[in-house]
Amino acid sequence: KYPEIVAALASCNDARKAVLISMAYQMGADGLAKFDNTLKAVAEQRWSDAQAGMTASKWARQTPNRANRHAIQMLRGLWHPEYK
Repeated sequence: KYPEIVAALASCNDARKAVLISMAYQMGADGLAKFDNTLKAVAEQRWSDAQAGMTASKWARQTPNRANRHAIQMLRGLWHPEYK
C-alpha cells in the first residue's frame, strides 16, 4: 500500500529502519507516507536531506526531542545513545 515506505526501508540499516518504524507507530503509516521528500531522500540514501526533512516538519515541532533523536539516528545510521 505504501511503496515509498517500502523503498525507504529497503535502503536502511537496522538503526534507520527503527526510526521509520517508530515514526509509523507514532503517526500511523498514513502519516509517515506524507513525508514524501524525506522518504525519497531515505530511499536515495541522502541522509542529510532526510534529516533536514524530518526536523523541518510539523511532527518535529510537536515532538522536538524525539524528532531530534530520530533525525540524528537517520543521519548517522548509528543507534542514538539514548536507545542503547
